[in-house]
Parts: sequence; C-alpha cells; structure tokens
Amino acid sequence: MKRVFTLVITLCICIGIFDAGSNFCVSAKEEKKDYVIMVNRAANCVTVYEKTENGDVVPVRAFICSCGREGHETPLGVFKTSNYYDWRLMVDGSYGHYAVRFNRGIMFHSIPYYTKNAGDMEWEQYNLLGQAASLGCVRLTCADAKWIYDNCKAGTEVMVYDDAENPGPLGRPEEIKLAEEHAYKTWDPTDTDINNPWNTLRPALHLMNGRGDGVMYLPVGATALDIYNALAVRTPQGEVRELGAYQLRMTGNYDLNHAGSYVAHVCGTDTLGVRVEQDMLICVE
Repeated sequence: MKRVFTLVITLCICIGIFDAGSNFCVSAKEEKKDYVIMVNRAANCVTVYEKTENGDVVPVRAFICSCGREGHETPLGVFKTSNYYDWRLMVDGSYGHYAVRFNRGIMFHSIPYYTKNAGDMEWEQYNLLGQAASLGCVRLTCADAKWIYDNCKAGTEVMVYDDAENPGPLGRPEEIKLAEEHAYKTWDPTDTDINNPWNTLRPALHLMNGRGDGVMYLPVGATALDIYNALAVRTPQGEVRELGAYQLRMTGNYDLNHAGSYVAHVCGTDTLGVRVEQDMLICVE
C-alpha cells in the first residue's frame, strides 16, 4: 500500500531524564501547560502553541477549521477563553459540542448538530472544513474541539489573524470528505464517543520496536522513515497491520538529534477520516 508520511519537528524541550548508562528513559511528572491559540482566518487553520518556561512558544498542534463566512466573518484581534460548554445551543438553533467561548458569542466548537446527540451531526457542514462556513465561530472536528475544551484552561490567549500564504508553522491538515452514501456520515469520524460506529473501524497505534513499556525508542538522528517503521496499527479485532495509507503527523516538543525523553503527539488519518492518535513517550538514545 502507498505510504504517506508527514513529519513536523518543533523546538526541543526536554521533559525527562536520560541515563546514558541504561536502556530506559525516566519521564518527569508532567505539569499543567499553558497555551496560545492562533486562528488563521484566511487559511481556516488553527495552530496551538505551548508556552515554555523561558517565555518562548512552540507550535504543538494544527487543526483544520471553518471560520465565519462572508457577512459573518470571525472578528480579528486578541481575546481570551472564558466559558466552556459540553453542548451549546447556537444562534441558528443547532448545537455545538465542546464549545469554548473566546469573544462574546464567538466560540470554538464542533461541526453543528441538529440535536444534542453525537449521532445527529450536520454532515454536509463537516465537508466544509477548510472553508469559511460558520456564522462567526471557529468550527473544528469533534476531537480537535474536545482537545481545546480539555487542555486549554480559561484565560488562554486566542489571536485571530489573516495570512492566506502561510497557514502556520505546522501546515494545515488535509480536509476529509464524508460520502453521502456512507452509513456513518451523521457521526464525526474523529469522535471517540463509545457509541460512535466509526469506532468499529478505528485502530490503535501499535509499537513495532517497543520493549513492553509503551515507549518508542529511536536512535539519535532518527528520520521520518525510522518513525514510520517503528509504528503499526492494531485493528479492533486485534490484528496488527502496517500503517499503509495512513497519513501520519507527529508534533510536539522533541529533538531527534539529541538524546532525551520527550512526549510527542502522533496522529494518523486514513482516507475515510478515521483518526488514530496518541500522546507517546519517545526515548532518543
């Protein structure tokens, strides 16, 4: 099968201790992180930056989105997150899942739903991700909206700007289209809700070079191919398969050219839009 690999390397922040005389990494206790959310309105792309201890910011996540359409443009400027809603009634009568307010009535939230039911998504609107389509809010996939909802505390800075030429340092993830004839089209394929039928197709990441401790071990100077060969997927039925057609992205604070223990976010998406993702401990030795 065709192999597609996208590797994004950001600045290194060591969050663990590497013992050169041993074969394992000891991870430090993770502290609650501070983020800045940058919304590129012109590119319909959101980039999340992690604030470091020395005051720098490092890009760690990129989300495709839909900002406000003509006449309902998402306001430019700098804002802060405030209210958080599991479900939120929108002005047009639809519902947003994992909604986070950052500018009066403007929020991050999922693709709209007809009702407060995770299986009642407006699937045609899902297919507009990457285009201006909302009434001013920033629409995201369910998984991406939930990530902001879960990880970005109240008061997180949000900057909305325009740059049509450069979506952001991590690029813009590709949009996925749901087929009208697909039986699961009213469910967001990224949603890990226990009742989501897409879960019957969703594999888990599987380490090929693991030592039974859930850590990905890589040599100093590892390449994208090394990472690709270190991973496979395990189907819901327990079968281990090569990544194949999965497009793989790895982002976070890590440096493959220096020994250390790092955490990176690994996300793979197949041609249907079924997403498999995990924060993984990486030991470079």
